Amino acid sequence: MHNLYRVFIVLFFSISSVAHATDTIFYPWYDEGKFKEDGYYLALLELALENSKEEFGEYQLQKAIQPMFQNRAIVEIKNNRNLSVIWTMTSQKREQELNAIRIPILRGLGGYRIFLIQEGQQDKFSKIKSAKQLKKLYAGQGYDWPDSYILTDNQYRLITGPGHTTLFNMLQHGRFDYMPRALHEPWNEVAMFKGLQVESSLALHYPSPYYFFVSNDNPKLKKRIEIGLIKAEKNGSFLRLFDNHPVTKNMLATAKLGQRKILKLKNSFLSRETRQVIEKVAPLTF
Repeated sequence: MHNLYRVFIVLFFSISSVAHATDTIFYPWYDEGKFKEDGYYLALLELALENSKEEFGEYQLQKAIQPMFQNRAIVEIKNNRNLSVIWTMTSQKREQELNAIRIPILRGLGGYRIFLIQEGQQDKFSKIKSAKQLKKLYAGQGYDWPDSYILTDNQYRLITGPGHTTLFNMLQHGRFDYMPRALHEPWNEVAMFKGLQVESSLALHYPSPYYFFVSNDNPKLKKRIEIGLIKAEKNGSFLRLFDNHPVTKNMLATAKLGQRKILKLKNSFLSRETRQVIEKVAPLTF
């Protein structure tokens, strides 16, 4: 009888410990304090974790020990070490290597790209009226970014580099002509890197949702983020964050897509599941 009592006591405290365990979640960083768009993704991640506390308990968000480029971060997530979650544009390859939470975190706007160019080069771009003309110039992108494969697959000329800062420096020195950026990204970047401006007449569009990704060995965290995002969507807090966060609140109005020539590209690197997600997203009007 005493032994049975001890078993119940051990089970009780074991279950209580699991129920109240705090999830420590490590997130990536690149160049601390400079790339402000990460602030939105972190705020959305925290919102998802808050909305899933009832099911999963407390959590602690913690910055990774060291900075890393995107390709290194993906390797760390794949091997379930040093990082718990990343946010990035999806591709079929990434969804095979990692566990994607297939909820677009930029709410359907992830597929639009506007350009960073050198100051004083706007007239050259204002004369461009077709993809054929733009393809005579060179774009710059990260060598491991899905955008690079999409641009090449659509016969755009491309020069690649290892990371954001290197690419901005290359653009400053005229190594390529333009650098496609998501709608919320270039405004802070022109303030960071002298001699650059946001191009005002063109945009690219190719279906390319941004997702949160976790390791295939961490299904609990995937479920937690997924449940949190679904609840945030239902209670309106996801949309409120998107509409009011400094990084995203004015990005559509500031980009002025309605005043731009939008060149459409195919994206041959999407999974079947993501194509189904895209079909459910309401088309953008502007």
